[in-house]
Amino acid sequence: MLTIAALTLKETLRRRAPFMTLLVAVLLIIPAFIPITGRLKLLPPAEANLIVSSLYTFLSVDIVKFFVSTLAIALSAGAISAELERGLLSSILPKPISRFSVYAGKWLGLFGFCVLNLMVWCAVIWAVATFRSPDTSHRAVWDAVPYLLFYPAIFVSVGLTYSSFAGFGLAAGLSIITAGVGWSEGIFYVLNQRLDVQVLGTLSTVAGYLFPLGRMSRWVSKGLGALPSFGDASVGDRSPFKDIAALPADLWYLVFFIAVVFSTGAVILGRRDV
Repeated sequence: MLTIAALTLKETLRRRAPFMTLLVAVLLIIPAFIPITGRLKLLPPAEANLIVSSLYTFLSVDIVKFFVSTLAIALSAGAISAELERGLLSSILPKPISRFSVYAGKWLGLFGFCVLNLMVWCAVIWAVATFRSPDTSHRAVWDAVPYLLFYPAIFVSVGLTYSSFAGFGLAAGLSIITAGVGWSEGIFYVLNQRLDVQVLGTLSTVAGYLFPLGRMSRWVSKGLGALPSFGDASVGDRSPFKDIAALPADLWYLVFFIAVVFSTGAVILGRRDV
């Protein structure tokens, strides 16, 4: 299993995936050099820099969530079927290596690479936030990391499961559609808040269970904590989802979801003819 994981990681590096690591890191570094403008110029420099670093942290963490999810889909969607079509796995599966070991090794290798990217990007966020506001602790970035890890874990699991029976294009498309189902949880919730239609609230709840994107996001926000904004406000106070609590049961559901999706993909690969 560990050998397969190492080979998967090596193949990922050979495909120049680290280029995305550098590209996103540069994107995250650029705000370090954006000057203070507008209302912020009326505030004391220390307070203005604190607000800028808070806004930067809040937005950059969302950027990292998007890119680590995209990376996980891009790598996992072609990890099984696409390699079978090219003959890379066909020479391995008939050997006395269990298919579960191959599948788990693939998962570990891809998840490990995504985690490395996640840690690099979070380190960049912490460094830029510290540069903008050196008198303030920015430990909140690292407090959110344990919950950010759910993003690569879930998206790698989903992508690998689809890849166990579909080619790269279809697997990637199905992964994006699945993520869209989770994203619709927030849309239905906002519509229900505005229109007060019970069926919209039900659809929001169902979407949240089908793909727990909202649960991950709420726990990341809880890990970040209150990020100072103008006056006594916090970044995110105007969010329509601020009243939804992050419950410990959500974490257990995320673990359960990963286990079910992972097991489904392993079973499909185990029964597939090659």
